Amino acid sequence: MRLLESGEMYLETILILSQKLQTVRSIDVGEYMGFSKPSVSRAIGLLKNGG
Repeated sequence: MRLLESGEMYLETILILSQKLQTVRSIDVGEYMGFSKPSVSRAIGLLKNGG
């Protein structure tokens, strides 16, 4: 799977937040990155499916 820079940013954010929080939610990622929840949900879905 070829991971684009935006995917790497999401994964890095999840890693950072997981070191601070027990559970990382889409809303946490969105607030940290300044993105809307629907945008984060779509991106996470693409990462889960290998896209």
